[in-house]
Amino acid sequence: MIVVLTSATDVFNDVAKATAETINTMIYLEHVLGPVKKCSHLIVNNKIFRSFLIFLCFFLYCEVFHYAVVMIQCTWPSVPYIQSSDAGYGTNIKVMFIADTHLLGFRQGHWFDKLRREWQMKQAFQTTMLIHKPDVVFVLGDLLDEGKWCDDEEFLYHVARFKSMFAVPKGTQLHVLSGNHDEGFHYMMTEHKHERFVEEFNSPSVRILNIKNNLFVLVNSMAMEGDECSICLQAEKQLQEIAKNLSVLPDCLTTTDNRCKTQPILLQHFPMYRASDSECNTEDSAPPQEKTIPFRPRLDCLDLRSTHLLFSLIQPRLVISAHTHHGCYRVHDNKVPEWSVSSFSWRNRDNPTLLLARINHQNFSLAQCFLPRENTVINIYILAVVVIVVNLLWPSISYKYRQKMC
Repeated sequence: MIVVLTSATDVFNDVAKATAETINTMIYLEHVLGPVKKCSHLIVNNKIFRSFLIFLCFFLYCEVFHYAVVMIQCTWPSVPYIQSSDAGYGTNIKVMFIADTHLLGFRQGHWFDKLRREWQMKQAFQTTMLIHKPDVVFVLGDLLDEGKWCDDEEFLYHVARFKSMFAVPKGTQLHVLSGNHDEGFHYMMTEHKHERFVEEFNSPSVRILNIKNNLFVLVNSMAMEGDECSICLQAEKQLQEIAKNLSVLPDCLTTTDNRCKTQPILLQHFPMYRASDSECNTEDSAPPQEKTIPFRPRLDCLDLRSTHLLFSLIQPRLVISAHTHHGCYRVHDNKVPEWSVSSFSWRNRDNPTLLLARINHQNFSLAQCFLPRENTVINIYILAVVVIVVNLLWPSISYKYRQKMC
């Protein structure tokens, strides 16, 4: 009998202990989940708060994630890989070309326009760096919009902004060319404007780069005027020296020497001479009403003299240019192809582009990559407004339903 009483006492104690633990657990959960219930009540009941969350989601998508969604759809083109015993010989390099960023200054454009365009370009550029990781980036002139007008202090301020926006990760090279908005057209260009651009960007009028046995010749288009000004004479002298040095190098097809001759790729701001954009049929080419407008040599493109001079001295296998803010692909009479890169700024066009290229000493392949369309982003924001309005006008959720939700 004593055993039975002892067992009943133990059972009673166990039940009491379990009940106490359950009560403590409920108290703890009430303490922890109380703010969650209050927050859920706030979300369900407060239309203003819900509207704020809806706007925040749309804002983050448009200003951050949409760039990644668009840029991830771009792919590097393929090009045959050249096998070689030399570490650098025949290596494919990934190159990105952009142009005409036109960072606004203090004279033109509204402050919001400036803020908006710089945010767009920085997001697009840095997202591309993160996703595609190019080996080399070339910016083909008109980095600044008002470089031709600003004094030295203002110029350095814009240079710092550019270098911040278009910073590249370790392992990626960045090279820039001068454009007519950086130094001015030839009639506006001075020794001082030229020298300060050269000093800040390490971008002389003419230079040659050897990147893993791929040669790039970079030329300042405003120095191709041919009027015997000091800058023009120096540029043509450097072109002659490059042509002479290239002529004595052994051909890469007959030697494994790391210093061998490959056909260079010519990079410049102005396109080679062409009568107009009438032959340009890429998706980002000029609108039909602009294609037949005649080009003005030395303002819209190089003149025939400078075009022939560059072709004869450099003998490029490919020309990459910019300046018109529109894309173009054409093949010259000497069978040399030329790509003109459209503007990277949404201020100049609704659908900016960049070029992605794989290059080795024998072959190259290029692909256009379109950035987010301005109209698409605007339409997404319009959708956000519609959703917020519907949220504000929608009848309140019933009290019973809210109780079930909570």
